[in-house]
Formats: sequence, structure tokens, C-alpha cells
Amino acid sequence: MKIRKEVKIGFVVAAVIAVSLWGFNFLKGKNIFTVSKQFYAVFNNIGGLQESSIVSANGYTIGQVSEIKFIHGTISKIVVEISIDREFDIPNNSIVEIYSTDFMGSKAVNMILGSSDVLSHENDTLVGKFDGDISVLVTKKLLPIKEKSERLIESIDSVMTIIKNTFTPETQDNIKKGVASLEQLIVTQRVRVAIIMQNLEDITNNLKQSNGQITNTLNNLSSFSDSIAHSDLKMAIRNANIAITETNILMKKLNNNQGSIGKLVNDDSIYYSLGSTLNNLDSLLVDVKENPKKYVHFSIFGSSSKKSSK
Repeated sequence: MKIRKEVKIGFVVAAVIAVSLWGFNFLKGKNIFTVSKQFYAVFNNIGGLQESSIVSANGYTIGQVSEIKFIHGTISKIVVEISIDREFDIPNNSIVEIYSTDFMGSKAVNMILGSSDVLSHENDTLVGKFDGDISVLVTKKLLPIKEKSERLIESIDSVMTIIKNTFTPETQDNIKKGVASLEQLIVTQRVRVAIIMQNLEDITNNLKQSNGQITNTLNNLSSFSDSIAHSDLKMAIRNANIAITETNILMKKLNNNQGSIGKLVNDDSIYYSLGSTLNNLDSLLVDVKENPKKYVHFSIFGSSSKKSSK
């Protein structure tokens, strides 16, 4: 069977179209012979992300960006479609992150794999994340430093203004005069300063030479303190307090005419009676001394009355 010429031309045209489509998709980074599954992520800004940009996870390429489009014709939300090889499982709490690959602004997608045991299904929408270009990130980091630097410069400028306003020609002249007076004082008092320094040096030497004696004195004081600490000082103080208390009680009784001594001290009649008694006793003793026979009768052989009775 002979194939007609028109059929051959049709097969050739179809093959050319197929090769052209494959080549076009290949140049765009798509491989129509590779089986993949699609996921989506929504962004407010993609920072110049292009279709066919690689998608990686943990540094390993697992797919590519297959399509970028707006949601219902609005530019406020951008949908990014990524194609992932079917051999890779994606947890449902994974994050699709757009990041800068270099300082030229090239972008790629990093799949931050989640820890969930539940896997995402094909055509699911994942969480999108984009912090900005490297230049934007650097600007955000440097902005606080820039603000602090500006405040510091303003503070320095204020201080310099204050110094400038303070150090007027008159103030500068006064400072110069003060410095000159200080120099003159130092020159005139140099001898006295030298003498004072010499005295200080002598005192230091004396203290150094007496260091041993000072140490012995301190040791003696320490020993004395230890002796007092270990002595029964509390008991002695307690006994003294008891003695003082008893003395106060005794003195109170004497003042209140309690007891013989109290009455004797405070009652004048007892004093006079005792004085009169002593005087009478003294008179009696004098009379006994002058007339002993009047009070004492004794004899070797007995008294005369006894003899009479016999």
C-alpha cells in the first residue's frame, strides 16, 4: 500500500508542531514528559519572580514555577503555580517562600517543609511568604542604625553648639588666666609640696618599720576580745543586776521604816531612847566601878549573915 503524499506532509507537519511545542516548553523550563503535581500560593508581591524558576526544598530541586497570574484580573493578589515531582510528598503546613538568589535580583522558590503528618493534595493552596529583596532586607536592618546615627549626630551638633556658645572670648580669657594662676601657684608652692611629699614618705616608712608592732597589738586586741567572748560575762552581769535589785529593795525598805534598821534610821525617838539607855548604862558602870561593894558581896568564908544564922 502506497502512502499518499498528502498524508506524509501531514505527519511531517504534526511532528514539527509537536517538536516545536516541546522545545518551547523546554526553553520555558517545562518538561511535558515529566509527571508532576501542581500547588498554588498567593502573594501580594513576588519581587520579579519568573516562570520556570526553580523550586527547592532543603537545597534540593524538586520542581519549578509553572505559571504566574493575577486573581480575577486584580493586581492586589498574585497566584503562583508550582509543579512538584510526584515522588515528593508535601505536608499540608508547608510554606512556599520566595527568596533572592543573588544581588542581581534573581528569584527562586524555597519549599519550607512542615512537620504535619497530613499531606497536601494536588492543587492545594499553600501559605506564601516573601520578605522582600536583599536590598530591602539590608535597608530594614540598616534603618535603625541610620536613625541612631542621625540622633547621635544631632546630639553632637547640640553639644558643639553649647560649647561654642559657652566658650566666648571672655570665657576663654578667664580660662587662660586661671591656668596661668594655677601654674604660678604650682611654681610658688613647689617647695611646700615637696616637703609634704617627703613627710608622707617618712610616715609611710615609719608605718612600714612599725608593721610588726602594729601586728602584735592587733593580735593582742584580738586575743583580748576572744577572752572576753569566751568568759562567763553574761553570768557576771546577771549577778550584778541581782545584787543591784536587792540593794534597791533594801534601800526602799529602809526609806519606808520597814524592819529594825529602817525604824532605827528613820525614827528619832528610838535614837534618843537608845542614847538615854547608853547614858544610864554608862552611869551604872561608873557607880559600879566606884562602889563595887554596893553591888558585889563575897568572902572566902561566906557572908556575915550566914555566920549569924549559925
